[in-house]
Amino acid sequence: MSKSIPPAATEAAEPVQPSPPSSSRRLRRAGGIGVMVVALSGLLPGTAALAAPATAAETRHAASGWSGGKSAGWDAGREGGRDAAREGGRDAARDAGRDAGHYQGYGRGGEGRGHGESRGHGDGRGHGDGHGHGDGHGDGHGHGDGQGKDRDRNVDYVALGDSYASGYGGGPVLDACGRTAEGYPTLLDALPRVELDSFQACAGATALTTEPAPPAGPVDLPEQITAAVSADLLNRQTDLVTVTISGNDVQFGSVVAACAGAVLPQTCAPAIAAAQAYAETAVVPQLQTSFTAIREAAPGAELVVAGYPYLFDGTVPGALSIEAQNLFNAGTDALNAVVAAQVGEDGTFVDVTEVFTGHGIGSADPWILPIGAPFALHPNAAGYREGYLAAITEAVDLLNQNEGDDDCRGHGRG
Repeated sequence: MSKSIPPAATEAAEPVQPSPPSSSRRLRRAGGIGVMVVALSGLLPGTAALAAPATAAETRHAASGWSGGKSAGWDAGREGGRDAAREGGRDAARDAGRDAGHYQGYGRGGEGRGHGESRGHGDGRGHGDGHGHGDGHGDGHGHGDGQGKDRDRNVDYVALGDSYASGYGGGPVLDACGRTAEGYPTLLDALPRVELDSFQACAGATALTTEPAPPAGPVDLPEQITAAVSADLLNRQTDLVTVTISGNDVQFGSVVAACAGAVLPQTCAPAIAAAQAYAETAVVPQLQTSFTAIREAAPGAELVVAGYPYLFDGTVPGALSIEAQNLFNAGTDALNAVVAAQVGEDGTFVDVTEVFTGHGIGSADPWILPIGAPFALHPNAAGYREGYLAAITEAVDLLNQNEGDDDCRGHGRG
């Protein structure tokens, strides 16, 4: 299993131009929440904007579904037959069934028969859809029958979203979209069974297609979906899709700036209300469209949408007063609720606010980078690992199946 980070495709559809809650659309496209605060309030001196997104195209897996299925069938059949003749039915049945199931074949599979030496004869069949059968009769007059169900093949995974999905702030930036090795997609990819097929998430991305289009700006969610589908990496074989999106649509950074000060400014509550109204009127329809597009492209995948954490501890005054911090955190709850309502019963919304509680800016153990630091207002490595990764793996049953948890049955006579 390759664990290198797949590059993102950058082909983008013709953008449309919505009306976000402030006029700083161009600043938002510079690359994430923290950068906007630089321009709007001067709170983050020296923070650099991201460059244009990467230009390398996505590539498909070397092994196609058909070849995987065909190989599973032929290999299981050949080995089942040969081993049946040589070793007896019990081991042949168990191995043929299990091995066929272990292949991550998609397609109609294949069939093979093998004849052993002397008087032995074996017959094994394997199917690329994850089922294998083998039976054999050998010199020892043994007979066995086994079945293997494909429960431990790879989880084919596609990651979409903004800087919180790209891992921005988790460590050294690996490309122009702000991806890092500590982002939750790469952490999920490090799990034994997970294969990150397409890492499209890009810092600065929005749920809506907004200007400037790539390469001047990041690839937004609709274009990320289009790129993954066009590369045939978001498809019927996809098992898991994660998304974190909409913070840039409502311009988190500008809201932070509107709430900054030793006392609660009069601009704070109106900025939060405007962001919420924009989410409900403009972002919701686009989320519905994008989530539908994901489900149509990958009908067998589990859609997992991870929300945003509380940025502030809410107990210690800092760049924002305690009152402003708690008001902002309440706005985070409201945005998360709007996004969660669009996921639907067949998807999973992961609320990370609880796991981040006690780890906001101003806490003794912050998982959010503070105002004034590089990558400000984004999770640090601990936030992605102990926060996002922990919350997602706990919420998604697909990620909790143990490798080798087969449903194998066999019996034999010596």
